[in-house]
Amino acid sequence: MALPMRTSGAGVELIKSFEGFRARAARLPDGSWIVGFGHTASAREGLRVTRADAELVLRHHDLKSIEDLISERVLTPLTQNEFDALVSFAFNIGPKAFLESNVLALLNSGERLQAAEGMAAWRKGQVDGEVRVVDALVRRRAAEKALFLEHPSGRIPVPGVLLRPQFDPGAALAMSRERAVVIEARTEDGRTSAATPRPVSETAPQAAARAVAERMTKLLGDQPENTAPAEDADASVPTADEITRAVSALAEPDGAGADRPDDTVIEARPAPVEPPRPPVKPAPVRPAPAPHEGRREILRPPALPPSRSNGLNGDVSVMRWLPYALLSGLGLWGVFEGVRRTAVPAAQRFPASSGEAFVGPLLAFGSALLSVLAIYYLYRAITRQD
Repeated sequence: MALPMRTSGAGVELIKSFEGFRARAARLPDGSWIVGFGHTASAREGLRVTRADAELVLRHHDLKSIEDLISERVLTPLTQNEFDALVSFAFNIGPKAFLESNVLALLNSGERLQAAEGMAAWRKGQVDGEVRVVDALVRRRAAEKALFLEHPSGRIPVPGVLLRPQFDPGAALAMSRERAVVIEARTEDGRTSAATPRPVSETAPQAAARAVAERMTKLLGDQPENTAPAEDADASVPTADEITRAVSALAEPDGAGADRPDDTVIEARPAPVEPPRPPVKPAPVRPAPAPHEGRREILRPPALPPSRSNGLNGDVSVMRWLPYALLSGLGLWGVFEGVRRTAVPAAQRFPASSGEAFVGPLLAFGSALLSVLAIYYLYRAITRQD
């Protein structure tokens, strides 16, 4: 009988790095105590533990139930790296949540890649009374996913020139735009809160803005630092520092700088005073005609000059009404032909046919309809109403 799998040294180190070490027991928000590397079962007030003892408790007590749970509920064979990643994942979210997660269901169905992607969904926690994306959880899920996908035989070499990656819009849509928060685990006061931003000399947006300003300075030409600006220079042109602050303001999220002094706004400078110009007499504006109530105004094209090629209103070309005239004439001929066929006795028709009696009436009716339509559009073409 094969021995059950146990967490390797790499898996224990991964868990230790994200759980953190506490030499003295600290109270949790629910009233229980925590000590060592996330140990809560026997933790109590005033308890102290060394790092070596805490690691022994983690290996042989806390992880034992998680390892047995994974060996029992995961039906597919696992590599050591996959097992270590699942132990860290289940130890962090809890046994009950692991059993209800889609990671276990995907693993048992053989979908290993989808199971690894499913770990990334467990990245939120309650911080200051709100459920938010936590920076530490995002990093832990990424480390567990990388360990899960690391095959013992090594990575599969796929050169980029051989298989060029393509953009996956589905994965881009699945990405959340919610900003992660960095937390401080303050167990002494019984709560977990977002950490205060550390003072830094230059943020990432400011560094990007500074690089843009330096690039613009190189393109436009360097100016001596100690040279005073000319009196006739355009005072409305912002300086490199103002460009840096403006780009930083655009790069920061909404409300990120609410508690800082407003130093990311370009100061408005007075424009140079120009000599007064003589007043220019405005052109007379022709008042627009008042719209007619209850009647729609139709815009018509300008009238063409009278044409000498025909005598119909003097401005209608021949090709405008000639097709309708031909169709109306064809319709009238069809009416007369249909009437003639209907009036001729059946005995004089050759060849005699049972269905020929309907040819005359149908021909007369269709030709009459064609003639009426053609005459109507001929009238519209002549009077220029279309």
